[in-house]
Amino acid sequence: MTFIYGIPAWLFISACVLGSCIIAGSLLTLTRNRISRNDLIAHNDVAGPILTIIGTVLAVMMSFMVIGVWQEYDNAAQNVQVEAGALSDIHHLADGLNEPDRHLLQARVDKYITTVLNVEWPLMQHGGESQVAHDTGYEIYKQIVHLRPATPAQQTLQSTALDMAMKFLDARRQRIHDNRQGIPFVLWAVMLFIGAVTVLFCFYFRVDRPKAQLLMVLAVTAVIAITFSLIAELDFPFRGDVAISTSSFEHVFKTVHNIGLEH
Repeated sequence: MTFIYGIPAWLFISACVLGSCIIAGSLLTLTRNRISRNDLIAHNDVAGPILTIIGTVLAVMMSFMVIGVWQEYDNAAQNVQVEAGALSDIHHLADGLNEPDRHLLQARVDKYITTVLNVEWPLMQHGGESQVAHDTGYEIYKQIVHLRPATPAQQTLQSTALDMAMKFLDARRQRIHDNRQGIPFVLWAVMLFIGAVTVLFCFYFRVDRPKAQLLMVLAVTAVIAITFSLIAELDFPFRGDVAISTSSFEHVFKTVHNIGLEH
């Protein structure tokens, strides 16, 4: 499914809806021409509950899928904020260190942020990550570990900086994981099967006005298709047109360097 993120979101969603409607409309026309009127379901009060059960199963599954991918998307966005915020804290805490430790630690934080912005984020569009960003992150951690505080205040500073370093490294690992973990194929297959059964079941109701039935079938198909498209677009939160932006890292870099701030 990852190939879809190379397609503009509006084009992918439009193509899914249009293609599904064309297929459903063509199959409905073929079905009405091949099946005699006597083979169609005349007692809708009997067949209706069956379709209701199938539709309810589909609706519940789609609802859980939409809620699930949105929560994961929102959690991923918050995790990025945690990572960027921890880096900002480390950069500010470095002001309490002596030279050359202060300059070296802040330079490494700057390198990590710029590498994430310029190198890693584009790689994440294809499921990758930056080795340079990975190494720089652990260089930050190692430098903090190897500090030799001379005063109680510096000991407190080192302890706090270590907590922030572990926080941003954990957040980074979670970000990489979120970018690689999607909905299993078997779940997609089950959802598509139930959706297809729901649409095909609508073909066998006896409707005296073919155009009315066509409109109803197309409406059901369009709703299912656009919901599936939305789920697919949100499945991997760092890919495609609706990917999580780099604004958190950009804001942190500008803030620690007083770039673009009003006085």
